[in-house]
Amino acid sequence: MTSITGTITSPNWPDKYPSKKECTWAITTTPGHRIKLTFRELDIELHQECTYDHIEVYNGRDAKASVLGRFCGTKEPDPIISTSNRMFLKFFSDNSIQKKGFEAAYTSECGGQVRAEVKTKDLYSHAQFGDNNYPGGSDCEWVIVAEEGYGVELIFQTFEIEEEADCGYDYMELFDGYDGTAPRLGRYCGSGPPEEVYSAGDSVMVRFHSDDTINKKGFHLRYTSTKFQDTLHTRK
Repeated sequence: MTSITGTITSPNWPDKYPSKKECTWAITTTPGHRIKLTFRELDIELHQECTYDHIEVYNGRDAKASVLGRFCGTKEPDPIISTSNRMFLKFFSDNSIQKKGFEAAYTSECGGQVRAEVKTKDLYSHAQFGDNNYPGGSDCEWVIVAEEGYGVELIFQTFEIEEEADCGYDYMELFDGYDGTAPRLGRYCGSGPPEEVYSAGDSVMVRFHSDDTINKKGFHLRYTSTKFQDTLHTRK
């Protein structure tokens, strides 16, 4: 499933789920965004360890990813948020005791921590980039972290944010570190992407803010990790 919002239900919902069933769902959203899963209703055979019937949520593309939770009974868990743009769900029922099952909604959440690697990755201002302009009322923060001894390189592919002399309405800010207390590399708005950006340390924080009026295309940037000496030292 690749839509930005949607609903997932157990088989036969809202009637009882069948016995001996295994169902899986793989949810993907835009790179640089996370998935938030909210259970609206839960009614699955109760067991202390949820050994029998259960729904299991994984933090990645398949069941090899780390487990975010295994659920049964009738108490809906708090909303679950993935750390990347992928989430995987697995529902299992054994051959006895069938209940109503579950209904869960998923939405896309901006921000979070992403890892810079030698392989180039993409980050988009909003989940519907390319289809719709960014929404009003956005406040997103991404922390891009490279491994120790490496810096972060940002290359902007597209940049179009509401223009204002001081970038006081909609803007993107870059900080040379993990959060907004780090030295600010710049605040940007208008059109025309910023120059390539290199971090001094192993991380960059990207902040995106939009107010309630005038929405533009947004931004698409690519990020990669780079050896410090590649950018700070020239060959003799």
